[in-house]
Amino acid sequence: MDDMPNFLKLKNVKKSVDEISTFLHDEIFEKFHKQGAIIGLSGGIDSTVTMELCVKALGPEKILGLTMFEKESNENNKSLINKISKNHDIKIENIDITTILDSYGVYSNREEIVKNHFPNFNSDCKYRVVVPPNFNSIGMPYLEVLDDKKKQHKLKITSSDFLSLTAATSIKHRVRMSLLYYHAEKNNLSVVGTTNKSEYLQGYFVKYGDGGSDIEPLVNLYKSQVYQIGDFLNIDHEIMINDASPDVWSYSTTDEEFFYTVPYDVVDLILYSRLNNLSISEIQKISNLSEEKIQSLIKFQNIKEQKSKHMRELPHKWEPKFL
Repeated sequence: MDDMPNFLKLKNVKKSVDEISTFLHDEIFEKFHKQGAIIGLSGGIDSTVTMELCVKALGPEKILGLTMFEKESNENNKSLINKISKNHDIKIENIDITTILDSYGVYSNREEIVKNHFPNFNSDCKYRVVVPPNFNSIGMPYLEVLDDKKKQHKLKITSSDFLSLTAATSIKHRVRMSLLYYHAEKNNLSVVGTTNKSEYLQGYFVKYGDGGSDIEPLVNLYKSQVYQIGDFLNIDHEIMINDASPDVWSYSTTDEEFFYTVPYDVVDLILYSRLNNLSISEIQKISNLSEEKIQSLIKFQNIKEQKSKHMRELPHKWEPKFL
């Protein structure tokens, strides 16, 4: 990440890694009184860095990695898990969640919607939802189908269809979190989450899904900084260059296509600028973005942050006035 803007770079990566490791050690062993940590491994940079930090904090013998792939999972991500397991002598359990998801109707419910818009859909077709790069408002996502002849079709969907598709997709994350907690309780472990600051502030996680954990070591790190730590920890090159992806659609898509509409370095730049009250002219000095685009991106992020506010809050409680 040599091209990372200086203002986003961690000033002392080793010190940051040591502080996070100490935090993990003290929370898990001394506050939670657990025997170790369990992490959901996806083959991506966030879960790999989290695992490396836990190994440093607790020791490899105290770590349980859980993979929970399914029939729509990216094959490349599966192969990357093998690279992770070779680097450390940690225990990794592999659970195929296809049958569980099928019992919830995840595949059939989504495919019914797809067939309504693309009648020729069959088992050889793949599909995904893509968010258009409309910065002035959160534009209506569209359905993209790759047919059995490898031809791409872009199809308009209703807001109801979009909600139904994403609701079924969120079940994938919630099933994984349920399994993580089952194995955590069975083995007296803490569930360590992998959500970073860029995702957390924009609501790019599923409440009581991948957003459910006992401890979140990356939540105060921008995605760019997670890569910086990954570089320091010598994370495998293939994992470092692998496109960040939600890995929830049969037709593979990146985080940029599905949620952010712009690359992570731009996401982090605007997030940092907003949190530090930088003016548009100041942002222009540290970027090659036009004034119009900066304004649009700021508005886009503000909308996402407001719409996802409830996801970062505990359940609201009724407070009695007369008891």
